Amino acid sequence: MKNLKQIASMIVLLAMIQAHAQNGPTGILNSTTTNTFNYIKEGVKMPYSVTVQESRNYKTMFALADMGKVDKDRINTPVKVSKLITVTNNANPRDNSVIALRYDKQVADTFKLVSTEKGFAISVANRTMDYIMGKGIQFANTADREFFMVDEFDGME
Repeated sequence: MKNLKQIASMIVLLAMIQAHAQNGPTGILNSTTTNTFNYIKEGVKMPYSVTVQESRNYKTMFALADMGKVDKDRINTPVKVSKLITVTNNANPRDNSVIALRYDKQVADTFKLVSTEKGFAISVANRTMDYIMGKGIQFANTADREFFMVDEFDGME
């Protein structure tokens, strides 16, 4: 009787572990990058730095047709990406700001941070957001505004 209870409890434990392993998130990515750029103000190049802290949560989903099979096909699901972008300008602390950027990343999306004459531009999946030093965020295309969820805060002096 003792052996039967141990075997039954082991089967229940393994079933719970298997069920949990199939449903939970499969990973989290956290990274930080710092770039130093220049913008032109009254004919003078002014240096500033941009720090991007990224966090991604990956989820795994399986096709309903594969339920009960040993080999299952994964479904590509959008990844929730959050980026905290900190702009630091030592020459003019009023330009310091923090931007919280959120979007759903697809498989082939790439994040690009590019220096421009007046600040920098962020490009994700052919959608662009411009940051102009001293003025803030600008969208050239209003459809791009729907792709990004953006919160902008003034930095501490």
